[in-house]
Amino acid sequence: MPRKGLTSRLKQLRSLREPPAPHAGDEAGTSRDLRIPGFSRIGDYTHYRREFIETEGPPVSLSGLLISAGQDPEELLFFDLETSGLSSGAGTLAFLAGFGCFRGGAFLLEQFFLSDYPGEAEFLEKIRERLVQGPYFVSYNGRSFDASLLKTRGILHGINFNFSRHLDLLYISRRLWRDALGSCSLGNIERNILRLERDGDLPGREVPDRWFSFLRSADPRLLEDIFRHHRQDILSLAMLWKHLEELFLDPFSYESRGDADPRALGLHLISRGDERGEELLRLAWHKGDFRAGRLLALQYKRRGRTDSALDLWLSMASGADPGVYEELAKYYEHRAGDYDVALRWATLGMGAAVRSTASETRIREFRRRIRRLEKKIQGQA
Repeated sequence: MPRKGLTSRLKQLRSLREPPAPHAGDEAGTSRDLRIPGFSRIGDYTHYRREFIETEGPPVSLSGLLISAGQDPEELLFFDLETSGLSSGAGTLAFLAGFGCFRGGAFLLEQFFLSDYPGEAEFLEKIRERLVQGPYFVSYNGRSFDASLLKTRGILHGINFNFSRHLDLLYISRRLWRDALGSCSLGNIERNILRLERDGDLPGREVPDRWFSFLRSADPRLLEDIFRHHRQDILSLAMLWKHLEELFLDPFSYESRGDADPRALGLHLISRGDERGEELLRLAWHKGDFRAGRLLALQYKRRGRTDSALDLWLSMASGADPGVYEELAKYYEHRAGDYDVALRWATLGMGAAVRSTASETRIREFRRRIRRLEKKIQGQA
């Protein structure tokens, strides 16, 4: 039984390394002769098209919070892939690569299409040639998927891909909108942040099956929905980058832009050393966002503004939050030297921790603090 299982596994591994059986179209020579409407042939299996789309162009100035404020926006290359599978595992390859860049008052959008497996090396080399013209790459989940897949497939064909300067907008989108939206898929960002609705769009999960159907039939009409879906992905990527730059240039416009989480926006600005983040946290706190108040107090504490932090903690104390009680206990023990008041806050904190089903570790920390304070009080007596 073990030997039979090993033999079966070896056959499976061998099949992954061998090229797929030729399609019916290949035997007749039609795969290489295939014509894709709107595309030009630039290789035996690679097709290409480009279009200029009227646009307002990039922001007049950059915020410096995504890329350097001195970066030329026309050097940004927005890119996205459509692949034969939704994972980056063995056997998955890219068959459609799209690139976009600002050119004056227009947006240049390019698509490279692979019509069959034997042309993968040729297709990847065409992509590499385009990528070297873009010194700064912008993607959505491209760091962990698109770029990783190209690197992996490139290794199989001796083609090197370099993404050293790469901005992946997925991470900043999660930071800003995950709490408000839950899912930060590009489609969800389009609907809720960019206010964009796709009409009759092919769902991304159906793209691989549609490509396989094309491989079996060699019918280019099956590709039209894929190209349209992919085109919008690239346009949405550029729209999202522009939206973020404009938001960071004027973060207090978040309400008019539909960005409903000033706490997340303020926290991001603070992480980049932008003092406007504190004001956003204050706005969120005054609107009833308790977490924003805690983050603002922590920011005050880090910057040595302990009086401001104390005022904020005292105003939040009625919320029965163990973390607030802990900060007050620390302040009165270590800074004010008032052990009686510190003990009162520590006792309230332990009670709140027990009621909120906090971790046992945190409850033990409160108990240790209470015992220490009781000893200090006895020593004073």
